[in-house]
Amino acid sequence: MRACPGRRPREVATSATTRFEALLRDYQTPEVVEGVLAVLRVWEGQDGHHVYGKGNETSCFPTMEVGGPSESRAVWQIAIYPVSGTVEVVFQHLKRRPPFDDEPLRRALMDRFNTVDGIDLAEAKLDLRPSFPLEAFAGHGEDIRAVLEWFVHEVALAEARRPFDEDSVQAAF
Repeated sequence: MRACPGRRPREVATSATTRFEALLRDYQTPEVVEGVLAVLRVWEGQDGHHVYGKGNETSCFPTMEVGGPSESRAVWQIAIYPVSGTVEVVFQHLKRRPPFDDEPLRRALMDRFNTVDGIDLAEAKLDLRPSFPLEAFAGHGEDIRAVLEWFVHEVALAEARRPFDEDSVQAAF
């Protein structure tokens, strides 16, 4: 995220967070709002952070950084759109990001999302960005949270299995 002139990066993030939450409250039911915000709080508790879109509809991407000091990369699985009331599962982007560059792992993620009431992602969209209604967070936030926790676990497991690169560690010091 780029800072605005005269504003510190934390202020920019705070204003994006505020804008996202305001849009969410303006366009969604209280049950949906609470479900979404509860899942995002859990995401932060797992060392994740949020990246926000810059369009009129301030979208939110629960993101995690993986990799070593010299090769950090962002991984995210969903994009939340508070006005249109949709959540995209970003398989299109995941197919270029380990460990979800592995098709069976993307399929497992799709299958886990599809176990949640109100979510029905089409198999034909495994390489695209299928969406589901934000209403799925109302009453099923725990189930969605379990899918995101599984995602974090799979990413962490893949990172732990990566070969140790001494050159990148030495370059950091």
